[in-house]
Amino acid sequence: MTKRTLAMLLALLALLLTGCGNAEPKNADAEIGSQSTDDAAALPDTTEQKPVADAPMMVMVDNTLYQSTGEVSTVDGRCGNMDGEITSQTANGTDAPTENGQSNFGTGYGYQRIDGHIEVLIDNQWIVFEQDATVPRMVMVDGKLYQETGNLPSEPFCGTPDGSITSKTANRNDVPTENNQSNFSDNRDFVFIDEDTIYVSATPDWMEFKVITDSDV
Repeated sequence: MTKRTLAMLLALLALLLTGCGNAEPKNADAEIGSQSTDDAAALPDTTEQKPVADAPMMVMVDNTLYQSTGEVSTVDGRCGNMDGEITSQTANGTDAPTENGQSNFGTGYGYQRIDGHIEVLIDNQWIVFEQDATVPRMVMVDGKLYQETGNLPSEPFCGTPDGSITSKTANRNDVPTENNQSNFSDNRDFVFIDEDTIYVSATPDWMEFKVITDSDV
């Protein structure tokens, strides 16, 4: 083999090695580019999504905002005539109504005014709505002021009540000052559990109330 032939072979080999060395980066670039395009739909959406907070059912009547207590009315022998009807709805279910006859849950519901609150006929049940309050539910029994804890009894109560709530304050945000008085209803039974706890009847469950001090009011 002559020197000229050997030199040509070495030059050809160098060209081949250079081509192989450049091939892998080019293919890698192509793969990366195609992956970012083809798999875009499969990638997780990183857009921040804030969950919509739950809001109670609310209605506005006579320029007063009422909020559902979640209780079914115990009123018997009511008049069949409606005092009004829900005719408009807020744009969002979490918004508070700002117009009379408006709710945040729907339209076409009739309502009646009952002793300082309203009751709305929903799915053939009268649901109690009370004024939006900042003061928790409280009752006065035997000279002690009790406040609702939000807890249900650990066991169902089936015995005989020890007494009844017979009056309520003029305003939902008032604090009871008389025995057997509450700031939310005058039609509730109660039972003593211990020296600091009573259960007060609700629909359909009993609710726990604990003694509070004057500093808590």
